[in-house]
Amino acid sequence: MPTQEERLSTVEQSVVVLRKGIADTHHNETILLGVMAEQGKDIREMKVSLAVLNERVGTFEQGVHDRFEVLEGHLGSFEQSVNTRFGEQDKKLDDLGRLLLQVLDRMPPS
Repeated sequence: MPTQEERLSTVEQSVVVLRKGIADTHHNETILLGVMAEQGKDIREMKVSLAVLNERVGTFEQGVHDRFEVLEGHLGSFEQSVNTRFGEQDKKLDDLGRLLLQVLDRMPPS
């Protein structure tokens, strides 16, 4: 059986090892708290950046939407103009066809 002196020495050695372990744990805890604080700042900055980005994308989307509406209006107007023009040309061709038939009807047979 160990003597009281040996037992006391073992306890003192254990206390030294535990103190070092506690100091290491405290050191690591301090590092983790610092890292967490920095990550918190980074997250807040990212949230602000994301909000700004969302606003810019929304503005961009609205601009694109507005431009497409204008283009659709121009395209509709152009389509109507082309259809009107083709209708006029069809009428002219029909008139010319009728005139040609009238001329051919009046010509003596060959």
